[in-house]
Amino acid sequence: MGDNLKAELDVLELVSRTWLTEVAPGLRQAAASIDPLKYTEVQFGTMFNGAWSAYSKAAAYVQDRLNEGAPAAEQLGNALHQAVVSFGAQQDEQAAATNNIAGEIGLPN
Repeated sequence: MGDNLKAELDVLELVSRTWLTEVAPGLRQAAASIDPLKYTEVQFGTMFNGAWSAYSKAAAYVQDRLNEGAPAAEQLGNALHQAVVSFGAQQDEQAAATNNIAGEIGLPN
């Protein structure tokens, strides 16, 4: 059972790193990639003022959500990492306690 928990902790740590090294930076990069797509009202032309207004609001909205998502992804990655550390420490403590009890009653470790 201990080996299974260790394997699951390894997978959880991998997922944690993915949130931190791939998801959060990817969201930031996606948000930054919207900047060149923000056109001025002059570039759209006065005839398309209504379309420009809707387009600009949509681009800003999407960019804002992506910018909110990056720190949330980092928080998730950090929380998963902390869970791995905590569960790993608990597992080590339980293994040590089990070994102590086994030694006390004369069972091999």
